[in-house]
Amino acid sequence: MANDDIRQSASVSNRLLDKPVKAMQSGPFSQSTAVSKSLVELRRTVQDLDPSAHDLLNPKHLFGLIPLSKRLRDYFGRYQSAQGHLNAIVQALYRGQDELRQDNAAIEQEKVNIWSIKGNLEQYIYMAGKLDATLEAEIDQIGQTDPARAKLLREDVLFYIRQKRQDLLTQLAVNAQGYLALELVRKSNVELIKGVDRATTTTMSALRTAVMVAQALV
Repeated sequence: MANDDIRQSASVSNRLLDKPVKAMQSGPFSQSTAVSKSLVELRRTVQDLDPSAHDLLNPKHLFGLIPLSKRLRDYFGRYQSAQGHLNAIVQALYRGQDELRQDNAAIEQEKVNIWSIKGNLEQYIYMAGKLDATLEAEIDQIGQTDPARAKLLREDVLFYIRQKRQDLLTQLAVNAQGYLALELVRKSNVELIKGVDRATTTTMSALRTAVMVAQALV
C-alpha cells in the first residue's frame, strides 16, 4: 500500500540532497553563493570608484580653492581601467540571475510534485487508520472465542498495518520538510534576483551620476 508514493517522495528528498552535492562538485560555491559573491564584489568596486571616496567632490574643490586637474585625471584613468572588471561583474550577475530564475521554475514544479504526493500520502494514512480500527475491533471479537488466532492476527496482520501507517506518517513529515526547504530556497533566490536588479540599475546609476559630476569639474 502506497509504496509508489513513498518511493516518489523519497526520490524528491534524494534530488533535494543531490543538488548541493552537485554544486560542490561543480565548483566551490553554489549558484546563489556565486551571485552573492558577485554582488559583494560589485559593491566593493563601486565604493572604490566612488569620486567622493577620493575627496573629489569636496566643496572646496568645487569652488576652485584646491587644484584638481591631476587628481581627476588619475581618477578617470583608474575608472576607465576598471570598466572591463565592472562589466564582467555585471555580466556574471545577469548570468547568475538567469540561472536563479531557472532554478525557481524547477523548484515550483518540484513543489507541485511534492504537494500531489502529500495528498496521496494523507489518503493512505486515513485508510490505514480506518483499517487499523476496523481490524482491531474484529480481532477483539475473534479473541473472545479463539485467543490464539486473535494473537496471531495481532502480531502479523495488525502489526504490519500499524507499521505501514507509521512509515506513511514519517514519509509525510519528510515530504513537508522538503516542501518548506524548497520554499526557503525559492524565497532566497527571489531576494538575490531583486538584489541583482538593484545592483545593476540603482547602484550603477549612482556611480555614473557621481562620475558625471566629477567630469564637470575638469
